[in-house]
Amino acid sequence: MNDVIENPLVGKTMYAFGTSIVNGHLANVSFVDDICRANKISFKKFCVNGATSRTTDPNNIIKQITSTPDDVPDLIVFDSIANDAYPEVVNDPKKLGKISNGYDEQLDPTTYCGAVETICKMLETKYQGAKILYVATHKTPARDLMVQNVMHDISLKIMSKWSIMVADLYTEGNFNGFLKQYQHDYSYDETDEQGGNHSFGGTGTHPNADGYRLFYDPLILGKLNLLVFQTNDETN
Repeated sequence: MNDVIENPLVGKTMYAFGTSIVNGHLANVSFVDDICRANKISFKKFCVNGATSRTTDPNNIIKQITSTPDDVPDLIVFDSIANDAYPEVVNDPKKLGKISNGYDEQLDPTTYCGAVETICKMLETKYQGAKILYVATHKTPARDLMVQNVMHDISLKIMSKWSIMVADLYTEGNFNGFLKQYQHDYSYDETDEQGGNHSFGGTGTHPNADGYRLFYDPLILGKLNLLVFQTNDETN
């Protein structure tokens, strides 16, 4: 009997969309690079630092999806909150929007809700059959906590509506950027001398190598394995 369990992620392909946390800030190295290199996943990152969900900013996630190849990957990861999380968005119904009824309503991507729903719908239709994972990023002192709470709750409701699995770093995984020790030890603002993410002393927003390795990588890897095991179960 063969006791060796094959890694179901080996040989898969992945697209990554979203913000600097998915991209990896100035070093351009994130959990995507960590996980894909360790598990021999071919990957392409289309995420951009500073990208919003709402199309009121020309640097937005919808534009990332529109400009990517039509080839369907096995896996997709994305985030959505960081660069929309401002009081003027959550306090203005015209900017926040609301979750639509059903799946055929006209979506308004200039609102946060409309934009995130548009992202979900685009990913599920343009890349039909791909397994999609939403990454709810950790709490960051760069944004008002109550604003982050509102957007986190909304984004999870949208993911539930669109049947998208969540890796919830916001409420799981122990990475709280508001803690001074965590800011120093697990985040960075400037790259190290080699241009990498092994520097320390950040302000709690962008994970450094240890931040990804200890908190992001294990939780996200577990979710990706669940997605792929589901696929294997369906095809066996």
